[in-house]
Amino acid sequence: MKKLLACLLTIVSAMLLASCQPSNEAKNPRVKLASLKKMIEHKFERFPVLEYHHIKRPEARWSRTPENFRNDLQWLYDHNYYPVNLKDVLTGFEGLPEGKVPVVLTFDDSPANQYRYLEDGTLDPECAVGIIKAFHEKHSDDWPMRATFFILIRTNDKNKNAFGHPERLKQLVDWGMEIGGHCYSHERLSEISTEAARYTLARASKAIEELSGQRPVSMATPMGLYPKDESVFSGKYQSIAYDYKLVCEVAGGFQPVPWSKNFNPLHINRIQAIDSEWQRFFYNNSKAPHKLRN
Repeated sequence: MKKLLACLLTIVSAMLLASCQPSNEAKNPRVKLASLKKMIEHKFERFPVLEYHHIKRPEARWSRTPENFRNDLQWLYDHNYYPVNLKDVLTGFEGLPEGKVPVVLTFDDSPANQYRYLEDGTLDPECAVGIIKAFHEKHSDDWPMRATFFILIRTNDKNKNAFGHPERLKQLVDWGMEIGGHCYSHERLSEISTEAARYTLARASKAIEELSGQRPVSMATPMGLYPKDESVFSGKYQSIAYDYKLVCEVAGGFQPVPWSKNFNPLHINRIQAIDSEWQRFFYNNSKAPHKLRN
């Protein structure tokens, strides 16, 4: 009987893994697919990747107030979500507690209001990192400090160049968070040459690794614009090698799990963290991931 069960598991595992393979080379997942056991244990087929920009008042198209961001975290906590970094997709959410649904908090453009210190040297309790840290300290056993920051390296706005203080990136990594790319200077990838795209992606990767000690594997395309040749997300520019395994869109809704046939690592869906999107995808959606399937 044990031999028969083992044989059946092997056959089912092979069939599931075969069904997970993308149908074309553009979807070639440099991703470690989850085991059969993990696929059976996880009771969700999609998960949210939330997109934030500014954390400031007033509430606007690209701004979330500190109060609303705190409410977002509380709502997620109350509905069985668990924060992970985007790169955790590559391991099939290894370490995810049973009964939880992963949520990825992503932050674009690295404005200072995402990570800021007050004049007395204390972490600003109304910046994104301050709010995340406070929420973690309140729920230390089941809400780790996890978030993915897609940073800019050099722009005309000094406050957006890695929060205006690049040395802080190592602290984010030490706390358990992820640093991802957003091009070197917010270039529109659809409007520049393939060579220029490789240049900005490579420069950003090199700078992030030097500043944070963490080589980026994730990125978000500025304004959701993609290059004509998506092979540029991995490769080399002159002597600089880089490899963005996961690339985020600017929208798209819930993201399919990495063992789904619909999973494409170069087109990760996101949900913009604004009231209308919360209403659409969470509050009024009976098929939201926190409604676990039987």
